[in-house]
Amino acid sequence: MKRNQWAAALLAVLLFCCGAAVGVLGERYYNARDNNSDSKTHYISEMRSRLKLTPAQVTQLEGVLDTDRAQYKAVRDAYRPQMLKIRAQHIARVKAILTAQQVPVYEQLVAEHERRAREEEEHDNAGPNRHGHK
Repeated sequence: MKRNQWAAALLAVLLFCCGAAVGVLGERYYNARDNNSDSKTHYISEMRSRLKLTPAQVTQLEGVLDTDRAQYKAVRDAYRPQMLKIRAQHIARVKAILTAQQVPVYEQLVAEHERRAREEEEHDNAGPNRHGHK
């Protein structure tokens, strides 16, 4: 029964980390789209036409978008080191419960997850408007 409890705990930790990674990547994707000048232009154009914005309102909207983008970046930059620290601690704690034979397999698993996350991020950043998002 103890072995099943450890396996369940390990699975729960791995699922938590995967969820955190997906959250970070999702937030990065969202901000990458917002930082793209084409998406900004599209958003402003849509706001201008649908809300019938005046030129003064468009100028103000551009200022709001620039300020918000800077705030998103500041928050992202501030929490990134903390997220990396938590991730490193997680990896160390997981390794501590593994056998000597399991550690290399786990390290390979971690490397594969990192590679897939990088590839997905690069793929997402390659075409910010291909899905019709702002």
